[in-house]
Amino acid sequence: MVWWILACSGSQTEQAAAPQPGAPALTPIRLALNWYPEPEFGGFYEGVLGGHYEAAGFDVTIIPGGPGAPSLELLASGQAEAALSAADDLLVKRSRGIEAVGVFPSLQINPQGVMVHSSSGVTQLQDLTDGQLAIEIGSPFQSFLWKTVGLEGKIEPVPYGGSIGPFLVDETFRQQAFITSEPCLAEGQGASISFLKAADVGWNPYAALLTVSDPPPPWTADFVAATRAAWQAYLDNPARANAELARLNDQLKPELLACITDAQRPFVLGEDGLGAMTDVRWAATRTALVELGLLEASVTTDGAWKTFP
Repeated sequence: MVWWILACSGSQTEQAAAPQPGAPALTPIRLALNWYPEPEFGGFYEGVLGGHYEAAGFDVTIIPGGPGAPSLELLASGQAEAALSAADDLLVKRSRGIEAVGVFPSLQINPQGVMVHSSSGVTQLQDLTDGQLAIEIGSPFQSFLWKTVGLEGKIEPVPYGGSIGPFLVDETFRQQAFITSEPCLAEGQGASISFLKAADVGWNPYAALLTVSDPPPPWTADFVAATRAAWQAYLDNPARANAELARLNDQLKPELLACITDAQRPFVLGEDGLGAMTDVRWAATRTALVELGLLEASVTTDGAWKTFP
């Protein structure tokens, strides 16, 4: 696994004012991501580079992850003060004893879905009635599609290898995808695709969810406010953060960054607005996990999330 570190102090923060003599010390925050540096974390990088966190009294160090990144485990073990996860992962791990609470969803609409060729004629997930689907077998998303959407007995799941190569050479190939990755990669290689959102069939856990320890530390409200301001700044002008993402992740070419940034915008804003969360959405995620056998029926969402003005 490759790790990149970005701290908000020093030359990395282009617009942050230098600390004045006698100024209060900044609160150090190590923020553990659950994936590589990509636009789905753009607001956090803008928070560092644009001085939003420093202005709010924080010295933020971003610790990117990768496949299987133990972001919540880093939070629980005291190796991070904040971490990125997803609502379904948070509920499952809280039930196993991890004391964490969600405070700000960077992606209000879940970015998961299925990518098909436009020529397939498939326009919704319920249209998948035969053939194969490359997917992470055993994942909550796969279980939801098979058990709740009704793909069980119709579609053969095959392991997803993490590459769009098979998709590009086979017009009949279908695979899982994230709006922040595979669709733009495929279109960049000349494919004409349709992205079938998981949210459209009821699988809609909050994603890129900022979490802190439970109970939330005293600084949480200020950190969330700075994060919200940083995400709005990123939506208004992503150029600075995207340049840093391209430096940290050499797979992110300018045209790919532009595609992902545009594609994810409605997923960031969602239906309820930037950073909003509701009881209804959390309850739906909990219900889905119980029905899939991933949570005991006695588990509730009480204390799993908290909003800040």
